[in-house]
Amino acid sequence: MAVRQKWVVAQVVALALIALAFFLRVYRLGDQNIWWDEGWTVWMAKHDFAWIALRTASDEHPPLHYWAMNVWQTIFGADVFTGRFFSVAFGVLLVALVYRIGKEMGGARLGLLAALFLSLARFNVWWSQDIKNYTLSAFFAWVSVLFVWRWLFDNSQMADGRWQMTKRDWLFAIGYTLSAFLALFSHYLAALIVLANNVFVGIVLLKKWRRGENVRPLLIRWTLAQIAVVILFAPWLYMYLQNGATWSAAPKFDFGLFLQLAATVLTLGVTTFIENYTLVVLGLLFIAALSLGWVIRPQTADDRPQTATRRPSSVIRHRSSAVVYLVLIALLPPALIYILSLTPAAIFAPKIQARYLMMLTPAIALLLALGILFVSEILRGRVAQIVSAALVLFVVAAQIFTLNDYFRERYLRDEYFSVTQMINNFAFDDDAIVLNTDQEYPTFLYYLKRNFDWVGVPNGAQVSEATAERVAAQVASHDAVWVVTIPDALQKDPTRLIEQTIAERLPKQYEQTFGDKRLALYASEIRNVKDVPRENFSPQILRDDLFDARLKLVGVDLPIYEAFGGDVVRVVTYWQAQDLTTINLALQKLNGEIVARAAIPISIGAHERAQGDLQIPPDANPGELRVVAQARLNSLPLGAIQVLPRDGTNANVNDAAMQPRGERFGEKIRLVGVNTPTKKFRAGESVPLTLFWQTDAAISTSYSVFVHLLGDQYNPAQNNFLWGQIDRLPLDGKLPTTAWTPMQTIADAYQVKFDQDAPPGVYKIEIGLYDANGTRLRVFDVNGNDVGDALIVGQVEIEK
Repeated sequence: MAVRQKWVVAQVVALALIALAFFLRVYRLGDQNIWWDEGWTVWMAKHDFAWIALRTASDEHPPLHYWAMNVWQTIFGADVFTGRFFSVAFGVLLVALVYRIGKEMGGARLGLLAALFLSLARFNVWWSQDIKNYTLSAFFAWVSVLFVWRWLFDNSQMADGRWQMTKRDWLFAIGYTLSAFLALFSHYLAALIVLANNVFVGIVLLKKWRRGENVRPLLIRWTLAQIAVVILFAPWLYMYLQNGATWSAAPKFDFGLFLQLAATVLTLGVTTFIENYTLVVLGLLFIAALSLGWVIRPQTADDRPQTATRRPSSVIRHRSSAVVYLVLIALLPPALIYILSLTPAAIFAPKIQARYLMMLTPAIALLLALGILFVSEILRGRVAQIVSAALVLFVVAAQIFTLNDYFRERYLRDEYFSVTQMINNFAFDDDAIVLNTDQEYPTFLYYLKRNFDWVGVPNGAQVSEATAERVAAQVASHDAVWVVTIPDALQKDPTRLIEQTIAERLPKQYEQTFGDKRLALYASEIRNVKDVPRENFSPQILRDDLFDARLKLVGVDLPIYEAFGGDVVRVVTYWQAQDLTTINLALQKLNGEIVARAAIPISIGAHERAQGDLQIPPDANPGELRVVAQARLNSLPLGAIQVLPRDGTNANVNDAAMQPRGERFGEKIRLVGVNTPTKKFRAGESVPLTLFWQTDAAISTSYSVFVHLLGDQYNPAQNNFLWGQIDRLPLDGKLPTTAWTPMQTIADAYQVKFDQDAPPGVYKIEIGLYDANGTRLRVFDVNGNDVGDALIVGQVEIEK
């Protein structure tokens, strides 16, 4: 009865851990903007199987995930939540699978601890909330691990010196073959786990051979299984070799930094500022290393009698074998990934990407659990319980801490929704779209609700007259062209060559800025961009609220529901209006106080569009703000915005290191100091620079900062004298100018990298600020004199 009760308890706990894994992976699942790779996956999956196969044959991933997403999107739709839910499903299944593997390797306690750790693992949660192939590939790779283990240790028997192959063994062989193939067909790097499988089987066979066992039958059958995997994969491999491009060498990556990155990613799932987690990572690695005790100590344990608190020798032997297997999986793939990245050119030469390590996280979870169980095995009584519990708490606390940081960084931003919604609302079916540049085209296409002819301006080089003429020629058959300009175009096409060329044929009919993006319409005829045609009307939220007999709210677009102080909340409403009126859109505190308001006149129409850009005060306290619409003495709630606290991004300003300045940029921004380097540099090195800003009043416009390294020699690659450049929002977007409060000192640090071929000489450090249209702020010296639209703040030298 006691055994039965333990089994029931273990099953209940396992189900609870699977439920925990599911909750953590669906929590805030849709609260992150879709990114390039996700948009690419959604776009790819909209095509048929044959097209996907041909396209992926020249890409870096095989087609299984795209095929699966094609079926998934056909059934459930192509929105971001349902797309990510596919990854969630396999991420949760992976947790359940690790429980089963742990149970097979060393008992229920091992399975439960490993499942707990993997449930909380930030990296596994992260990629379970992404429309990518990592959880799919990891699941099948670890299914292959389970089948290897069962094949070697479950029902294999020796009789009369001959290896006996049962029906279950055949099932394990078939299961391994299919799971290994499916893992490879999901991601090429699954081959590294398949390789680890082969190395482990080789070790086991060698041990059996040294004990005098006949291993030839098992060796033959294992070899046949590998041949079967190759045969299944061969057609695709042939197709890939016929179409795949030769990979160029990956950028060099310091080996020490790689080790530090791999250790931090596998234990904590953190990829940035990894130096801040060194002690915690070392602690977790120490716990995982304790698992090696099972390998060092098994013979001693075999000589001791089995008791209620001591494991039978077979369990200890299994755990020692498990440690060897898991260490192979944890160490061999990262080493090979690094070696592959060093190849000058290859069929598959991956760059060092932290996400490639995701499928190894179950090995770390199991090793951590084995390390803790080893401590409980060698210690006695209450001491063992206390130490083991302390180690479990340490692992869980570290994972919860980093997981909390991960969830805090998940919030929606209005990146492309409002831009594409204008096109969705007002574009005709035969309109064309020009993306200037095409740097983020999969993300843009995700938000489009209809298919349009579109042309992307290449993002890899400066826009020339020839490029502009080619783009204009590609859309010449269309009577209307929408041009979407993103920040990258401000560097690649600063003089707007693309739009100038299009404007030679079509006049500009509309232009509007949406955050850091700009939308313009060039058309042969004037276009109504206020009253949405009925056939295009598809607001984010349908409404049916009467203000009076002649005014009705019929729709709302509110793409975000969380924001920070200083952020601009873009609210779009749609009205059925029978006469002219003015709509007031406002942000309102719970006590009724208005903190931001915009008045928008609307005309007569069935779906009149009224947009209000409402800036949250930069000093707003965290809490809820209501979004309301007001007209004709009536008020109507539209939604709510949760104001989030900003991290202490500027808490430690070292005024002592500041070289005082006094220039003013525009009317409100002052440069109060700089910190420039004094040493000499070499080509390819980065120049550290810190700018210290202040503002006299709240700023309603978000400005980007540029830092240029200007040389005396002409740079033919850039068609100018720039030999190093950074353009970004202050503090890498963590504290935009709209969030600055009066008299607050902003320490804004940069690392500006010199080009690899920058010649020796003296270089000027030039800075400035510009808005989403590329318009620079004028600069005034301490006497109020206009000195241009850029400022030289120092100089550095590249030595010979």
